[in-house]
Amino acid sequence: MSDEPDDVLRAVARQIEDRFGVPVGELRETVAAARGTISFLPSAVVRWYEDLEEAQSLLTAAEDKLVEALQSAPAGELDEQVMTLAQRVDTALTIRDGRALTVRHLLEDYPPPEQPATSRAARRTGPVLTTTPVPRTAAPAPARTRR
Repeated sequence: MSDEPDDVLRAVARQIEDRFGVPVGELRETVAAARGTISFLPSAVVRWYEDLEEAQSLLTAAEDKLVEALQSAPAGELDEQVMTLAQRVDTALTIRDGRALTVRHLLEDYPPPEQPATSRAARRTGPVLTTTPVPRTAAPAPARTRR
């Protein structure tokens, strides 16, 4: 995952748009308007994307606090407060990346919506592969009986 907040959110939003064919904002409105009548995937994706946005804002705030602490710290010295803030940034980054991966998992592992009847698979009328009977070279052997 990229460390740039806009890059991560933009990349995930683009994947959502590619999957559903609408921007994230419109998908949110659709899910909110449907209130439980929409299928699992769109509502789960919207929920996890909102969690991703929250995680990104927490990461940005933690980074800002760390930068402030580093700027006010004596040169070459990292006190316990700075180390604690650095750990918070690391934790927030892990959470953000985990939520981004969850959205990607939802988008990639669930089957795409049903294709209309005009799709190539629906128009197919015969078998995918043509087959021919296997030529017989000898008469079948008589069945053996038990004695």
